[in-house]
Amino acid sequence: RPLHAKAEQHLMCEEHEDERINIYCLRCEAPTCSLCKVFGAHKDCEVAPLPAVYQRQKSELSDGIAMLVAGNDRIQAIITQMEEICRTIEENGRRQKQHLGLRFDSLYSILEERKKELLQSIAREQEAKVQRVRGLIRQYGDHLEASSKLVESAIQAMEEPQMAVYLQVWVRLPCRITDMSKVSMSSRPEPGYENMDHFSINVDYVAEMLRTIEFQTGA
Repeated sequence: RPLHAKAEQHLMCEEHEDERINIYCLRCEAPTCSLCKVFGAHKDCEVAPLPAVYQRQKSELSDGIAMLVAGNDRIQAIITQMEEICRTIEENGRRQKQHLGLRFDSLYSILEERKKELLQSIAREQEAKVQRVRGLIRQYGDHLEASSKLVESAIQAMEEPQMAVYLQVWVRLPCRITDMSKVSMSSRPEPGYENMDHFSINVDYVAEMLRTIEFQTGA
């Protein structure tokens, strides 16, 4: 028969319809009536008063509920703690990422500064060498211009038909030609002067060292 809260005190036995269920079979774990205990299926079973079993089982259930609630509270506390750990991990990770970025930015700055210094060294020597060579070019250019004019004068003298005029005007040409030919042509850049290979650098060891950058242990 269905068990309803309001009719609980009047629950009747299915085998003995006029008998109320008032005892509990401990072996079969089932409510039953007195006649079932005396004559029926539970005559060889150990029984107990229904209210006593009811109160005991309700007490056990209440204790079980309390235990579950306490366990749930502990689990919730653990979950809350682990969520806080997650937040702390994320915050610490963000902070360490920021610190790492700053360290590498510092390395970038050092590299950029050193690069700038080395480029300036190359530029200074480049400018000095170019200025020297351009000065020699101007010097040789002036000599070439003067020599070309002297050649023109010599050709003009060769075409002079009058001896007196030649001797009066062009008589000094041979000496000027001799002086012009004696001008030193040795002021030239030495062999390899244009070479800039001495500015080459080897960064292999630095690159290898950078590849070994690792987090400190035990920090």
